[in-house]
Amino acid sequence: MTPHAQRFLVILLLAWPSVGQAQMPSAGADFALGGAFKTEFNLDRIGRRGDRRAYWDFTNKSELALDLSLPAGFSVHGVFKLEPADREPDGSDGFLRAHAAWVDQFYLNWSRGPVTVFAGKIQPRFGFAWDRAPGLYGDDFAEGYELSEKIGAGIRLGLSDLFGTTEIGDHSLQAELFRADRTPLSASLGARRYAVPSTPGRYAARNRRAYGGADNTAGFGNYVLSLAGEAVPLGPGKLDYNLAYSSRRAGEDSIAAATAATERGHVAGVAWAADLPHGITATPLAEWVRLDNADGVDRRRRDVATAGLAVAWAPITLAYTYQWQRDRGDSPARATQHAASASYDLEAASEWLAGFTWTVGWRRLREEGRAANDLGMQLAYGYRF
Repeated sequence: MTPHAQRFLVILLLAWPSVGQAQMPSAGADFALGGAFKTEFNLDRIGRRGDRRAYWDFTNKSELALDLSLPAGFSVHGVFKLEPADREPDGSDGFLRAHAAWVDQFYLNWSRGPVTVFAGKIQPRFGFAWDRAPGLYGDDFAEGYELSEKIGAGIRLGLSDLFGTTEIGDHSLQAELFRADRTPLSASLGARRYAVPSTPGRYAARNRRAYGGADNTAGFGNYVLSLAGEAVPLGPGKLDYNLAYSSRRAGEDSIAAATAATERGHVAGVAWAADLPHGITATPLAEWVRLDNADGVDRRRRDVATAGLAVAWAPITLAYTYQWQRDRGDSPARATQHAASASYDLEAASEWLAGFTWTVGWRRLREEGRAANDLGMQLAYGYRF
């Protein structure tokens, strides 16, 4: 672990004595179950790319999040997903093609005062544009650096709770150790999700170390250190931010190719929700990521930037994003994307449609010197309980 990572952990450990000042939750506390469900049906018209013709693709993405509160400060968090599995497009029309269901997160929490400790199948905190970038296609590039499906543990120190104030927002430090999930929790129902490098076109139902990839390692020598804040007062709105550093060791693929190097990533992201006159809310977002030795490959550098704006005037939301990515090193590449969309909250048309949103969108992707235009529409539903 690097010296600054060690200093970060020391800060968290020095704060531990303050935890003893907090009152321990009653052992007789009630059990409580809460969560959220969301699903979206997407119909995309994927434009022509080179010799590959344009085609239609109808897909579904669904997510169920559950939180079970337990006595003595414990809780269990689970996230279950259904999404299309990654496949190389062949230009043919698709209808719910190659969908898979799996356990995305499943871990145990323990909280006392400003400290939270968690362990299990986690999602390390590295950026947020992959979840929060506005619009139908706003998160396309950011999803490439999302860290998900990791087995590990972490500790979070709530700075606002530690100092006893939330007037300047909710801030926290977090440290996590992890590796790629290769347990039975990596298996999926439906389509198989893991490409088998030794057999092109073949997919496996469960992850293996032999399949490679950064952080798909024998031990837990991969980590993320982060500082994040929410609801920080700034002018007529509230600011959220995320700063993080990641270190992920090379997988078997890079070791076999004699190109192994530890990937080191930096991310900085901000989102500001501003309340404007006439009930309008404007939310600009910007995030930048640099990955040195990207994917665990020596001297491969990747930069990714996302900038977006969502303007909401109920029941309509308009969104625009610009995304940019550049790879240097063994596989140089550059891509840009403009995307725009409009959403309508269908509850405004009928109370029977509460929770439903209709969105139409467009994107123009330019990569390898070629440009393509895609169109899409989405019907989404969300419910919290």
